[in-house]
Amino acid sequence: MKILAPIRAHDELEMLAASGAEELYCGIVPREWSERYTGAAWLNRRAAKGGSLETWPEMKRLVDAAHAARLPVFITLNAPYYTAEQAPLVLDLARRLSGDVGVDALIVTDLNLLARLSEENLAAALHVSSVAATLNSEAIRFLLNFGPSRVILPRSLTIPEIETIAADVGRDVEIEVFMLNDGCAFEEGFCATTHHHSVGAFCTSLSEMQADFEWYGPLFTARRQRWLRANLADYREWVFYLNGNGCSSTPKGLPYGPCGLCAIPDFLRLGIASLKIVGREASPFKKLASVRMVREVLDRARAGVPKLHVIERAISLREAPAHCASGYMCYYKVDSKT
Repeated sequence: MKILAPIRAHDELEMLAASGAEELYCGIVPREWSERYTGAAWLNRRAAKGGSLETWPEMKRLVDAAHAARLPVFITLNAPYYTAEQAPLVLDLARRLSGDVGVDALIVTDLNLLARLSEENLAAALHVSSVAATLNSEAIRFLLNFGPSRVILPRSLTIPEIETIAADVGRDVEIEVFMLNDGCAFEEGFCATTHHHSVGAFCTSLSEMQADFEWYGPLFTARRQRWLRANLADYREWVFYLNGNGCSSTPKGLPYGPCGLCAIPDFLRLGIASLKIVGREASPFKKLASVRMVREVLDRARAGVPKLHVIERAISLREAPAHCASGYMCYYKVDSKT
């Protein structure tokens, strides 16, 4: 089981490798895409500025240096879909990334693109993005027809569901799961909105709305009004955790936010291939702190430390037991008694 870290520049490579990253992933939005689509259509699940590399020379430099450090590099081509006009350009990008740049895998969502790439005989492997919403074994079995070597499971799955999937298809394909940082209010693969720096995300913006309640039918009781207001307050609290606890951090600078650290012993037992840290657009310090945090917990699990002790250490690293106790910060609910 490896630690998969986000990266957006060659300058971040040395610190991530030294801190325990064992795989890397990033995006590229080259000039030919930006000139044609001017930011209105994303090539991957991050905006061109701040979340992706922008030139072929810097992409090649990063991949060569990562390979020298024995770290594979995966590239995101994971928009939910590409238009008929965009598809040939994306295919050309994939060929260049695989052949000229030498990336190790392409992370793909669009089924049409996945099918086309499976016929290309590229050197790069194919990984199915979480945006494809592979919620069960049968969905994965269908996708295996296109030859992916890895499937990234959505955040919404539980440990028992992941265990079933690992038992059913774990011998046929690697499984990757989320570990730190970003949450999503909706099932990402079924979301028809997008995130943009000027308008924010629809799902999280809902929590900021000012609400009052009126009723034009039967009597709207005070009790029902209190219930609705409490429901909205709970939603706001949940979104607060999805957004990294207000984008805050511990006194030592470790990032708060959605977390799967306590599930690491279970994932090690299940043979999960990779633990994904989210945040291509994050600051170098946040990436560094995230990798170190996952590495510390994973090292304990690898060393055979009892599960309960691993969980205790994971909670102590968060430095806010109340956040963990809320249940809102967990990707996966963990039974500490097993």
